[in-house]
Amino acid sequence: MGVITAVVLAAVIAAAYVVRSTEKAEMQKYYDAAYKMIKENCLNNAIRNQSAPSYGGHKTMVYLKWKDEQKQGFVFDPDQGTRIGRSPGENEICIRDGAVSGRHCVIFLSQGRLAVKDLHSANGTWIIRGLRRRAVDTAEYLLTGDRLVVGTLKIKVTIFTFDMAYL
Repeated sequence: MGVITAVVLAAVIAAAYVVRSTEKAEMQKYYDAAYKMIKENCLNNAIRNQSAPSYGGHKTMVYLKWKDEQKQGFVFDPDQGTRIGRSPGENEICIRDGAVSGRHCVIFLSQGRLAVKDLHSANGTWIIRGLRRRAVDTAEYLLTGDRLVVGTLKIKVTIFTFDMAYL
């Protein structure tokens, strides 16, 4: 019995290590994307002689992840917002799905919190939080771990803080 318990325990520890390593690698990817995006915005502002870049404090960023033919992810600044829909010219995230409207929904900051609003789509926008699923009628707040349902796609929401001291 002791040998079997030790083998099972070793397998559980190894599996936990693999999962944690995968999570850390994914987290590094979206932090790197945020770094590039924020750095580019600071450079663009400096070129246009707009406000001086701020290198202190923290910046709230959002990572959206979904699985379709390929695993995809999208990092964005919620201050800028992002639109999701089927029409490539009108949306930052274009989803080729017949159940997705041309302009389906928008994610943005509302009173300092991340929110989503359905743009009168044909099939609606839904939030899954835990075991509860509800339709987005007006602007609804989003939390890390929520799943946003757009058409047949489930999009996982991760809100993270980027340390501006890295710039």
